[in-house]
Amino acid sequence: MNRSALRRRHAVLMLPLIVAFASGCDIVTADYRSEETAEWRKTYQLDPSGRLEITNVNGKIEVQPSDGNQVEVVALKKAKAASPEAAKAALQRITINENASPSQITIETKVERGGNGFLSGGSLQVEYRVKVPSNAQVKFTNSNGGIDVTGLKGRIDAETTNGAVHARDVAGTIQASTTNGGLDIDLAQMPEGGVRLECTNGGIKLRLPREAKATISARITNGGINAGDLPIETSGENNRRRLDGKLNGGGPRIDIEGTNGGITIAPR
Repeated sequence: MNRSALRRRHAVLMLPLIVAFASGCDIVTADYRSEETAEWRKTYQLDPSGRLEITNVNGKIEVQPSDGNQVEVVALKKAKAASPEAAKAALQRITINENASPSQITIETKVERGGNGFLSGGSLQVEYRVKVPSNAQVKFTNSNGGIDVTGLKGRIDAETTNGAVHARDVAGTIQASTTNGGLDIDLAQMPEGGVRLECTNGGIKLRLPREAKATISARITNGGINAGDLPIETSGENNRRRLDGKLNGGGPRIDIEGTNGGITIAPR
């Protein structure tokens, strides 16, 4: 069994547990009425072909292009608890580690677990607002929270477990995946390095210029595939759950794989 199949099987088996856990958390966090916040702000210089990596635990990541070669990162740490004192104490359990050079910047959220697990003593999250040079290579990894990227031209790797991935007006090679959420990808142009999208529970939407050239392979287990608004020349066995074809004569690859949800490929 390949990696994608193992991942889908694991996600399907774990979904009832995730739902049960989330329901339990709602009950527990109902008494978390006090909130404390702290801002972590850093500015870096990055080479034109440099790389930025951010790993988060709980909270969204929003990314936009910056001017020049400057990287700006604002992280808002939040802690909720039953009292102001408990919220302040919980906030201290969040740390952000950084390792920066002109060629690569790595930022990672760390959360000190309480005695009974992640939510012991409070609800913790970090929200990232990032500006990065548009041609930089980026990688964003999240556990609980969405990833939202706008206007980048370099390579994009985006992976989250519980949350959606949105990419708007992007032009570089992109690889995006989520387990519970959805993918909504808007391409300003077809990247030479291609596109790879994977989603276990949620819909996948891809928009690209009508004149783009691409070779498309799309698979969905439960749901359908809609690409009727694009001039795709199909090949092989095609049906509502399988699509192989060439857009405008073919070009870089678009590989899309989903389990529960639909796939839509449409012009911008």
